[in-house]
This record gives sequence, structure tokens and C-alpha cells, in this order.
Amino acid sequence: MIKLILLALCGFVFYSMISGLLRPGKNRRPKNRSKEGEVMVEDPQCGTYLPESEAIKANIHGKEYYFCSKKCLKEYKKIQNL
Repeated sequence: MIKLILLALCGFVFYSMISGLLRPGKNRRPKNRSKEGEVMVEDPQCGTYLPESEAIKANIHGKEYYFCSKKCLKEYKKIQNL
């Protein structure tokens, strides 16, 4: 009886290892991301950090700014009298 339980346990462990290697896991990096990750930028209006690729980029007086939303961009321009 104990041999049967140990055999079932070994089978389960083996199955778990094989299925973990074949199935993409939650902690695996997506193929379109680099090892280093992505540059984070700060919204000057609200202070939110977000990936550069998701930010709204605006060139104001020759300097690039990144915003989390169009609303923050509008408010920033309003405060800066632009």
C-alpha cells in the first residue's frame, strides 16, 4: 500500500515538472519585453509613473514631457499658461 502511494506521489511530481516546462507560467517574461524591462516616466502634473510606451508625449518649449492622460496634459498646459 505504501509503495502504491509513493508511486502515485512520484508520478504526480513528474507530471507537475513536465507540465510546468511545457505550459507558459505566470512568472515568465513576455517575448516582446527585454530583460531590462521598460523605462518608466513620471507625469509632471499628477506624479504618476508609467511605462514610456503607454505615456502621452508632448514637446513643450523644446523639452519632452510624458503624461498619463490627455486630462493631465490639458491641466499642465493650463497651469503653465500655454
